[in-house]
Amino acid sequence: MDYCSNIVSTALKDPFQVASTRGGNVRELCDRAGIENQALNGSVPLSKFVRFSEVAAEQLALPDFGWLVGSRFNLANLGEVGKLCLEAPNLWAALSLFERAFAIVQSDSELMLTIDGDEAVLSYRILDLSIWPRQQDAELTMAVFASLVRYAAGNDRYPSSVSFEHGPSAIQRSLYAGPRCPVIFNSSVNQLRFPARLLGPPLQNPPINSFGAITAPFCSEAAQLGKMAPLEIRVQREIMRRLGHGDIDQTDIAKSLGMSRRTLRRKLNETQRPYSEILSACKMQVATRLLSDCALSLPTIASNLGYSDTTAFERAFKQKKSITPAQYRRLNTQEE
Repeated sequence: MDYCSNIVSTALKDPFQVASTRGGNVRELCDRAGIENQALNGSVPLSKFVRFSEVAAEQLALPDFGWLVGSRFNLANLGEVGKLCLEAPNLWAALSLFERAFAIVQSDSELMLTIDGDEAVLSYRILDLSIWPRQQDAELTMAVFASLVRYAAGNDRYPSSVSFEHGPSAIQRSLYAGPRCPVIFNSSVNQLRFPARLLGPPLQNPPINSFGAITAPFCSEAAQLGKMAPLEIRVQREIMRRLGHGDIDQTDIAKSLGMSRRTLRRKLNETQRPYSEILSACKMQVATRLLSDCALSLPTIASNLGYSDTTAFERAFKQKKSITPAQYRRLNTQEE
């Protein structure tokens, strides 16, 4: 299947600039990340964009590279969607545009804005778990949105908290410039929380008229882009959105894709990759990441992945990986 996740190539401008000002050779970093050239037009594979930040953090001895880039990221480098966000009437409109039009900027990813009591919650994750590690990308993205909150509410306003799907990192240490708020690691999703009251006040610049009408075509384009991926990729996205949040029902997956369960089953069978195979692959991707990168117990992991009990999880894992989850964890647990 000739398909890969992409991101607009101009998103590399800020990582390139920070790497260069910190003494890095951008050409060499691109080579290590597998980026064939530095032309900033079109799109680049998301895996290579993520890899660039990981390589830069390691090669430049800057463990907070992602946060440094995100803190000074120019949203205009994300194209028209980024430019329009800076002209939104308020933070709610800006983040809602990002949520609905994010596929234009970055594919196979999820950005979601919700309200939890008196807090706004912005969640982000890449739905392709084969793109890992991705610590720097998560910290870069959360820093971008933390900066947008500060842009809307004033430079002395920081998030209430920030959560990351990866383990503890340099940004929790006072030695490095970080989010200046409580940081939670090993979360199920990357998440920024801030007072919901900040969503409504006007942004600093005078807003453009008819913002909704101007942005509607971008939201429609993003929706169409999401439908252009191969069916098995779209099914995988829906499964990844639901993993860890209760039962994953094939009928619900089919409905979200605008078809019946029977039609989905038939179409997947035509690709010779049935639903059960895609679901199993997604579970194994999440399982290997959790076993390698966090301290969750086997029963908790089994429950999060929807297995009836730990024994069922162990049996399924061994069938796919030829070793037990406990053995995999011992062989792959990252050293502190």
